[in-house]
Order: sequence, then structure tokens, then C-alpha cells
Amino acid sequence: MRIPATPAAVQEAIDQATAGEVVLLEQDGRLVAAVVPYEVAAAGVDVLHEARDAADRLLGLRLIAELGIGMGTTRLSDLRRELAS
Repeated sequence: MRIPATPAAVQEAIDQATAGEVVLLEQDGRLVAAVVPYEVAAAGVDVLHEARDAADRLLGLRLIAELGIGMGTTRLSDLRRELAS
């Protein structure tokens, strides 16, 4: 269900979410928010945390692999000195 993002519509969205619906709020013809049942939001937060953790692990593995193939490292103090000059 899509409704405009007005105060009255937000209350309607809360009522609809309580009934189990996902409600998309739009403003000026574009989607700006969603009101969802709590269970949907909780599951979504868990999925976002898992995705972020997976991305962090992949980045770490990539950096370890790059170091393993001989990419050079720089001390932070050297980098700061280089950037300051």
C-alpha cells in the first residue's frame, strides 16, 4: 500500500502495519519511508547486520590477500608527514 506522507496517513500506516501490511510512504511522488510490522523490521535489521559483517570480512580478506602479494605498507606517521607537505 502506498500513501502520501501526511500526519493522518502516518497514523493510517501504523494501523495497517499493526494488521501485518507493509506501507510505503511517498512525498512529492517519490518513496521516502516504509512502515512495517515489527517482526519485518526486526528481521530486516538482523539481515543488514549480517550483510555488513560479511562485507567487513570480505574487505579484511581482500586486504590480507593484497598484503600477501607484496603490496607495500606505510606507517601512519609517515603518511601524515607526507600529507602535510
